[in-house]
Amino acid sequence: MKKLLYFIILAFALPAAAFSESVRIAQIDASGLLFKQKIKLYVSLTDDSGVPLKNAALNQFSVFESADNRDFVEIPQVTDFKIGENYEQGVNFLLMIDNSGSMYRSMEGEKASDEAEMRITFAKDAVRDFLKKTSPMDKVGLVSYNSFYNSHSKPVRNQAEIQRHLENIEKPKGDAVFTEIYGSLLLAAEEFSSIKGRKAVIILSDGENSPYFQNTKKDHQDFGKRTVLYDEPIKRLQMEGISVFAIHFGREGNKKDENLGKIAAQTGGAWFDARNDHELKMMYNKIMDQIIFEYIISYNATMSPAEQKYVRLTYKGSEGEYSANQFYYSSSVFGLPLEQFNFLLLLPLLLACILLWLITLLKFESKKQTPSLEVLSSKLGKVLTTSIDLGRETVFIGGSEKADMTIIGVPAIEKNHADIVFDEKKNIYTMISNGTVKVNNKPVKQKQLESGDIINIAGTTIVFDSGEK
Repeated sequence: MKKLLYFIILAFALPAAAFSESVRIAQIDASGLLFKQKIKLYVSLTDDSGVPLKNAALNQFSVFESADNRDFVEIPQVTDFKIGENYEQGVNFLLMIDNSGSMYRSMEGEKASDEAEMRITFAKDAVRDFLKKTSPMDKVGLVSYNSFYNSHSKPVRNQAEIQRHLENIEKPKGDAVFTEIYGSLLLAAEEFSSIKGRKAVIILSDGENSPYFQNTKKDHQDFGKRTVLYDEPIKRLQMEGISVFAIHFGREGNKKDENLGKIAAQTGGAWFDARNDHELKMMYNKIMDQIIFEYIISYNATMSPAEQKYVRLTYKGSEGEYSANQFYYSSSVFGLPLEQFNFLLLLPLLLACILLWLITLLKFESKKQTPSLEVLSSKLGKVLTTSIDLGRETVFIGGSEKADMTIIGVPAIEKNHADIVFDEKKNIYTMISNGTVKVNNKPVKQKQLESGDIINIAGTTIVFDSGEK
């Protein structure tokens, strides 16, 4: 009943369109493509002030698909058409707050000793207000970024937990005052990649991208000497089906990162300006409203196989016809609608699954019951040794060829970056870092390792296995 009441109040609170209309494909969900040939479009329809239009009918929309972005074929039938489903099903939000040095200044850009005058205080207030308006099904994650990416919480339904993390965001010190916008969005896309359903990143920024290495000439803990360009997060966000909503927070005339607007537009999101604390809350609310009132349009994909499929959506409104374009990765393995499947076509897949299962059984049966380190992935450089059995001797990880686990091609990695030391009395392994190391996404200098601990060294992810059943 509370859900229905909220939905009705929100609907009446938003006025109808007065002038021109705008349509965009906010996200494409291709997770149902393999077995059902199903594509789900999240479509935002708004007036010229960004207010959602909620009374559109199915016959006002047409969907087209292409394998080459030239020849588009009209989809003959839409299998599902809804509005407001995002409220019922829930949305996965990742809130990214600029925590660079300038956020601790006043709106005019002056030094501020009173916290009540600082931009970061207004940002925290706006996030608290946003959390109050989330639905019971929404999940919210929290990230603060400056020179470095700081993940405080993955998306959860516990608002109190997010608020606790929000209060713990502190003023950056030393070299942490810069603003890695593009790099932070790249890491956010990676963190958000395993989550299913509607995914939206809301990023707040009060200035321009200001890379750590360019300002300090020191290697960045994640990117080394590399400067992340704005198109890199675009590609990763598109691959993961994540839309970005960007808010520039600052007085008129303040510098803002125009590329952030491009990132938002190319990922299906939108770009907003907020010049004071009141407008900031309004922008967060506007983003919430736009996402809640998205139309869900589902259809069966075309048969043409391609690495990328291009979607064109047209909407016939009161002032004319409007269109939006977007694409998704990975076409169907079979390239046929489900209705045309022959069961025999599934046999290769079933046989492959059975073979994989048998191999897994053999792997578990022959698994060594000894502690080990195993590389899961490496974003930068090359790992010469991907797995090590740990004994009683100290194991060295670093950029030197003499290391037990060598990672080459990453300037940020020291020759002897970390040691894994065995304590015979306590029968435990302890990691001691000589460079920047994260364990379970937290920076550490020394940590007693537990089975399943994830070690991240400049983009190389390593898992510790105690060998115990």
